[in-house]
Amino acid sequence: MDDTKLFPQLKETVCLKPMAGYALAHGHHPSQIQMLDPSHAFFLSLCDKGLLPPQIAFIYGQTFGLKDVDAHSQIDQLLSKYRHFLNFDTTPVPRERFSPQEFLYRADPSALDLATFGKWPVPAGISITLTFSCNFRCSYCYQDNRQRSDRRWSLSKCLELLDEAADWGVVFAGFTGGEPTIFNGWLELLERTLTRGMIPVFTSNGTVIGTDPDIALRLKDAGMEEVTISLDVCSPELHDQVTRTSGHFPKVVDAIRFLRAAGIRVLIKSVLTPMTQHAVQETIDFLVDLGVGGIGISYMESGAINSAANCAPNVTPEELSRVRDRIEQKREQYSHLCNIEPPEDANKLWTETDWYPCGGMISGMSIFPSGDVSVCDKMHGVKAFTLGNVFDAGLKEIWNSDAFARLCERATDPEVVDSDCAICSKLHLCRTSCFVDSFNVTGSYFGKDPSCGGPFLN
Repeated sequence: MDDTKLFPQLKETVCLKPMAGYALAHGHHPSQIQMLDPSHAFFLSLCDKGLLPPQIAFIYGQTFGLKDVDAHSQIDQLLSKYRHFLNFDTTPVPRERFSPQEFLYRADPSALDLATFGKWPVPAGISITLTFSCNFRCSYCYQDNRQRSDRRWSLSKCLELLDEAADWGVVFAGFTGGEPTIFNGWLELLERTLTRGMIPVFTSNGTVIGTDPDIALRLKDAGMEEVTISLDVCSPELHDQVTRTSGHFPKVVDAIRFLRAAGIRVLIKSVLTPMTQHAVQETIDFLVDLGVGGIGISYMESGAINSAANCAPNVTPEELSRVRDRIEQKREQYSHLCNIEPPEDANKLWTETDWYPCGGMISGMSIFPSGDVSVCDKMHGVKAFTLGNVFDAGLKEIWNSDAFARLCERATDPEVVDSDCAICSKLHLCRTSCFVDSFNVTGSYFGKDPSCGGPFLN
């Protein structure tokens, strides 16, 4: 059918947010966010009104003083550029979520350029490690749980950080650990996040949530839409072996049931290890029967210095290939019920079109119970990547600090980075990608990412 006769509809999961000199379009996860020219957000807001492309082009052209032919050309380009934010239908569904007038302000080219070749003016998200402590001792844990918190770290300090982030325009607030539900006040932090209009990104092992159905009801009442639960296996015995604890499996399962009963979407984070690989299919069956909305199965990551993950045995490339095939079969079987993501192919190197940068260097910051701020949850205590401390300075001051500027310079300095990275055309965006993975393989945080197939010279 002719696209001009289809109604472009902004997806219900997509939100638009005005910022100083630019705009944001985002979903419910930090990976689903994009900086826009305000005029492009104006266009997307018109796609929420039940209009056909010619009608959108007319309004767009009248608003920005364009000739008809230029307006129609620009709308065609924008429909193509932002297709991932849109659905197309034969029936209009007008909504009043966003006012186009909100986005009638001048773009700041320097802010948009900074995001393209540097870092965002305001981070898209912050990640708060609430505690280094955990009631599990998983062999694959990427965090060093022997690290120490500052005695001043408290609920009130975390609430202060959330208010500062919300006032600044941060969209996402992530909470991690250790196990975040061990922290006294974690529920209040999620409630404050939602009250302040930010989107919480929350992962738990489920042991606390599974003790009381009222916890899930309280989360739902606060506006929580999604929670991620870590679960790698479907039997109590194997769960005890993986977590090196005893008797927690029923509480994790109850957490999933309580959250589902409260109307909260449950995602599962599962780590593939030599111990769990043979139970993958049964675990997927078990989780789908529980009604989870998504299952993400990941290859075991390298972790922080002194973390358990760095000395734990991993599956072999041959084992990974066989498991991926089995997961793909389950993915197809349950495609109508659950989104199942298999682990990435560890043998496949990035190409020029599928590499990725370090998000913390561009649009995020990690805050630890010591007060230190870094670019990554795995880099607490690494002095060269410590940007400041929240007991000494505010988030905005740390984000715009000389320490961060020096780090950005070092990550793109041909004299510092790997020789392949030094000649790569992606360096100013990539910044050698994952510093932790590079360090654990090469001994240098600025070494070439082991997954990279570059250098790319175009």
